[in-house]
Formats: sequence, C-alpha cells, structure tokens
Amino acid sequence: MRLMKDCLPALLLAAAFVSQVGAQSVAGNMTLTNIQLKGTAILGAAPVPVYGSVAPPFSKPDHDLVAGRRRTVSNQDAAGSTAPAALPAPLPIPNAVSKSSPSVAFQGLSTVDSANANGFVVTPPDQGLCAGHGFVMEVINLALVVFNQSGARLTVPESVNSFYGLDPNTTVLSDPRCYYDAPTQRWFISMTDVYNSVTTRSDQVLGVSQTSDPRGAYYIYSIDVTDDGLGGTPSNPTCPCFGDQPLLGADTNGVYISTNEFSLFASGFNGAQIYAVSKSELESGGPATVVHFFNLPLAEGIAYSVQPATSPDLSEEEGSGVEYFASALDFFNLNDNRIGVWALTNTRSLSSAVPSVSLTNTIVRSEVYGIPPSAPQKAGPYPLGQSLGDPEGLIDSGDDRMQNAVFASGHLWAGLNTVVSDGKNINAGISYFDVRPSMSHGVLSATMVGQNYISVAGNSVMYPGIGVTGDGAAAAAFAVSGASYYPSAAYARLTPAHASNVNIVAAGAAPADDFSAYPQFGGFGVGRWGDYSWGVADGGSIWLATQYIPGGIDSLTFFNNYSTYLVKISPE
Repeated sequence: MRLMKDCLPALLLAAAFVSQVGAQSVAGNMTLTNIQLKGTAILGAAPVPVYGSVAPPFSKPDHDLVAGRRRTVSNQDAAGSTAPAALPAPLPIPNAVSKSSPSVAFQGLSTVDSANANGFVVTPPDQGLCAGHGFVMEVINLALVVFNQSGARLTVPESVNSFYGLDPNTTVLSDPRCYYDAPTQRWFISMTDVYNSVTTRSDQVLGVSQTSDPRGAYYIYSIDVTDDGLGGTPSNPTCPCFGDQPLLGADTNGVYISTNEFSLFASGFNGAQIYAVSKSELESGGPATVVHFFNLPLAEGIAYSVQPATSPDLSEEEGSGVEYFASALDFFNLNDNRIGVWALTNTRSLSSAVPSVSLTNTIVRSEVYGIPPSAPQKAGPYPLGQSLGDPEGLIDSGDDRMQNAVFASGHLWAGLNTVVSDGKNINAGISYFDVRPSMSHGVLSATMVGQNYISVAGNSVMYPGIGVTGDGAAAAAFAVSGASYYPSAAYARLTPAHASNVNIVAAGAAPADDFSAYPQFGGFGVGRWGDYSWGVADGGSIWLATQYIPGGIDSLTFFNNYSTYLVKISPE
C-alpha cells in the first residue's frame, strides 16, 4: 500500500548465458502458526450501493520501501559494510511503438466503480487479475468484479470490505491479489488488513472459492501478521507490524503469501516475510498449519518483495514440490546488476501437521537496473488541478522492486521498473529476466537464460505485469506516459533476448488528474500510479491488464480519473 511517494549510459548486457554469482545459502528463521477460518462469504451476495457523492479523499502514510531497505544495510555498517560505486543508467535501444487491436479488449474497473462500490476513492489502482474456467476476475483496490471472456460483466462491482465481512470504519484493506488454480478449479483472493481497531491486530486475509464458479461461496481465512510476540507470532523488532505490499503465488502443493513488514507505529522495517500453507487444506475449509519465514538475509541487507511464482502448468513440477521466488537487491539505491532467486523445497509436506520445508536462495548476475524517475505526461485538460490552482504534475513510476514472477517450462520469468537513458533523457523503463532455476540434492542453482529492456524514446514505460503460457510464450502489460502520450495501456511480446514493439491498446485521452498529486490532499506534485500491472495465462492465451486514463470521468467529483484495460492475446 503506497498512496504517496516523495518526488524522486551503460551498454545493454548480451541476452545470453550469464554465470551465477554469490553463494547459495539457507535463508532466515522459521516458525509455525495457524491460519484462522473466519467464516464464509458469497461473492456478489452483498447489496451494492451507488453513491451520489463520495467522501473527500485522504492520504495515508507512505511506507517507503526504498528507505526501509537502505536502513537494513546501515545496521550492518559497523561490521564493515560499505556502499559500492554507483552503476550508470542502462542505455537500451528503444522499442518502436505501434497500435494494436486484439480481438478481445475492454475497459476494466474505474474510479467510478470504486466510488460507487465504496463511497470513497482510493489511489493508486493496485491490480489483481486472474482468469480460467471461462471467467476473468479483476480486483482493483477495494472493488471486485467478474467478467466472462468476452468482457461482459457477470457481477456488479462490489466492495471488497463487504466480501470479507469487514467494516471500513474499523479496518484498512489494501493491495489485492487473485489467483485461479487450474488443476483444482478454485479461486484465491488475498489482501492485507493493515490494522483492525477492534482486534488491534494486522492480518493477511484470504478468500478461497468452494467451487469452480468465482461467483459462488468462499472460505474466508486470516493470518495474524502483527509479529509482536502475541497470538503465536514471532517478536520482531519495532512491532506491532503489518504486512505491506503482499504478493501471492502457488505451486501444486501450496499457496504462498509474501509481504514487506513495516512497523505500525514506528519507522521500523523487517524485510520480507513468507507464509506457506497447504493448498488442499485451504480448499477443504479445514485447519491448516502456516510456515512463516522471516529475517531473510540477502547480500548486504534484508530481502524485500520476494515474489512467489505462479505457474500455468503445475504438472511439470518435481514430485516433492518446489516453489520458486524472485527478488531484486538494490539495497544502496545506486543501481544494481544482481537478482535473487529463491526455492522452497519439499512443499508436499505442507499438508502435514509439522511441515518439513526448506528455503534457500542464490544470487544471479543481471543487466543493470535502478530506481526510475517520475514520469511526465502529455499536457492536456486537468480540471481538478486547475480548480486548485496547481500545475499539472508528474506521475509516480514506483521503485525497482520485483513486480511479478512466473515459472513455466522450467524457466522463471520476472520483471521490474528501472531507470533507463535514451542518450538524451533519463526515463522510466522496464527490465525483465528469464532465469532457469534447478534443485539438485538440496542445492539451488540458477542461470540467466536471457534478459532485456522495454523502453520508449523520450517517454516512460512502467509497471510490468508478465504472463507466460505453459509452453513458454510470454508477454508483459505496462503503462506508457510522457511528452508524446497521455497515460496509456500497452503490452509487448517477450522472448528471452528481445521485446517486440510497444503495442498501445488503449490510448490515454487526458492526463492523470489524481488527488495525490496536489498539496491540498497531502501530495507533492507527483500523482500515484500503478502500483502494479498484471499478466496471467489461460490455456494458450495470455490475459493482460494495466492502468490508463480514458477521459470523460468527472475528476472534480471522484478526485481521480483512472481506469484499467484488459486484453487477451494469443501467441504468434
């Protein structure tokens, strides 16, 4: 959850074999806890109000991952840790831009949907997307909807608070994810419950469908992530804490949630927390043991944003079960050329009362990446800003954490935001990686098969969401913005060594006019954007979703004017 963020030439490495660097290691501490079954819910059963007006927006505290991860290195300086020399910004060959009209493409949830479902608006539109069994589910912030595969809405956008049975006056939900498990035909919806003023605890909440129809009944679970030594949680520094920016993945045997742990009432940061739980136990509604990994050292600091992988074909996994993860490690905020690859082994044991799993990691040399600059946008009408007497602002291109991970055909794909140069300008771009991980006799190794950048000369691309089919065809959704473009929805097809043209599928019609850009609402001239796009395979096709500005939305009423756009593409 990040509502606000302070304003903030190298040769492209060949996309060929790059040797592994660093030592493989056993990572962190582990404890066992339980997941609580809180009850059941029916998606779409709650009445959906339509609000004639919406409550004034408010800015929530920004939990700064960039500052937090840097502090984990500072704590080691007394032991001799020193910052490396800064690496120059990458100088990739820009991608050409073209327009694309996929046969299936439609507008997703918008700020109007969010306002109607909740009576207030939340920014940025954190993206959750999953597809299968003839359905597509989209979760944006606190609104949820189900489409058929032609784009027709099968449900009315509803409040996620209503779905989970939580009162928005006493709790704060954020950062949705969803996942469709093809082998079992079940749907999973996760979010972070930042702080419940009634229970005085923080949780990860998880809905698990009881049938293959996402419009049916769900089990509702919660995992206590307060980590203050109470309720069976570990006693982590500066806690009580909450799990920000949660991530969701799965393999044949388990479901995996990873968070970044921030203190609720102080400035502490404890890095990534990983929670592993048996998939079959969740789907049966029975009790389940949660394995919690914490205090995960990685290179010079503590690991952050450890992305669990999803997979389009779970049948290819090894018998005892391995879940792979990917993470970045730019601890010094000076650009980096390494990524972390992780493996949780023996996931088959997660259904045991005392699971016997092991988490390991290794570091792989990569192309250079680093924190991107905020993105300009094409000048145009911005009624909210003009009414406040403020200039049109930049939009936030995020940081360089890993955005998502997919394991397919023996390859682990992942991508992130990065700074890039086109020789004249410093812009936001995308770096993506194709890694081949393997486990042999308990030892993890990983080889960089290919890597490259996505960029547009004189403009910015940001927030990659990568989807990969079972046979290895890949594509990424992202947003494009700059002097030539209002914020627009786009995608590129990926190979290990090359990204296609940037295909714009929904051209922006106006600038982003978000309340978070304006000082009157706690902003600093940089509007929130992202935090994520998403991609997911459905058989031989890939669904992609990202954010854009469609125009025609009354930002004076709703305080921002975003929408999302969904496309379905087939491999060429």
